[in-house]
Amino acid sequence: MPAPARILIVDSSAESRDILSTLLRRQGLETIETTGAVAASLVLGQEDPDLIVYDAESESVPGCQGALALSRSASRTATPIVVLGTASRDLSPLASGQFVSKPYHYRPLIRRIESLLEGRNKASGW
Repeated sequence: MPAPARILIVDSSAESRDILSTLLRRQGLETIETTGAVAASLVLGQEDPDLIVYDAESESVPGCQGALALSRSASRTATPIVVLGTASRDLSPLASGQFVSKPYHYRPLIRRIESLLEGRNKASGW
């Protein structure tokens, strides 16, 4: 039986991270939490998450620089990114990832995460 998928949650809000982490663990997934894209890029160098959930609205780095660094780190390992944010924010640097508009409901977000993980598992031959 394969190990549970590992999800890296990137959000400056401890409450938001905790809620999403709890819901994902209830689905049998493991979670790793961090507060921003720069810290997440460092975590990617040490951990090997199967997917990243990134709240772009919580980023304090101007001009999406943190998001770009995270995107580059994730692309080296082919780790999919689910980006949470408002449609008004320019998130084109992360266009290859999945975008979920805020406000969002957790159930569709979790379904999207599970779908991406399933697609990744099929691509890797699981």
